[in-house]
Amino acid sequence: MTRIVIDIRKKAYPAKHGSGEHIAIQDLRIELRAGEFVCLVGPSGCGKTTLLNLIAGLDTHFDGGIDTDETGKPFRIAYMFQNPRLLPWRTVRENIDLALPKGQDGKAVDHLLEVMGLSQSQSQYPERLSLGMSRRVALVRAFAIEPTLLLMDEPFVSLDAPTARRVRQLLIRVWQERPHTVLFVTHDLREAISLADRLIFLSPSPTTLLHQVSIDIPRPSREDEAVIEAFRNQLISGHPEISALL
Repeated sequence: MTRIVIDIRKKAYPAKHGSGEHIAIQDLRIELRAGEFVCLVGPSGCGKTTLLNLIAGLDTHFDGGIDTDETGKPFRIAYMFQNPRLLPWRTVRENIDLALPKGQDGKAVDHLLEVMGLSQSQSQYPERLSLGMSRRVALVRAFAIEPTLLLMDEPFVSLDAPTARRVRQLLIRVWQERPHTVLFVTHDLREAISLADRLIFLSPSPTTLLHQVSIDIPRPSREDEAVIEAFRNQLISGHPEISALL
């Protein structure tokens, strides 16, 4: 199992007007334990997506590093975006199979499709899917590659409440079966509490770690909205600075 250390000493962009630079992230260090589900919470524009892009290697222009104690097998990152990003000219199954590492069989995919209720839809093209189904396909694709780290950037943000709740339940079910390390970005504190082992609160730009808290609510109890709301209220009352981030 793998420990991951994210150390972003500085991420800056050229200033829009005049000389100088805009510092997006500064002195941010996060340690992720193996198999841990961590939610990043912060205000819009604070750099959450920028951070995920740095971790994923989509942006390498920063001072710092991403270190892991992984040995003996590939360090794989899966990235689930706000948009499912399915190729429209490929079927559900083809979109998933395209992401699989070379030589990996499809038995895990068959199981994941069954869990997500997509077994009967694997021959369909993305244009025939609802948004909720497309998000489930993206979840299958992410878990199917057996990632060391799964990055999720507000993947359920545009779903209606019942659909989002159902997809979150499916996410947790698959994650408990296949406990990969997850870093999940959201601006919804209730969603974060329902999902995470640990919450990390990020400050407005330049982004740094403001506060973190572990969640000890048993998983079955998180189906009760009153339990989630009580934890949220207690958290905000104990840390008033958090309310300014929401």
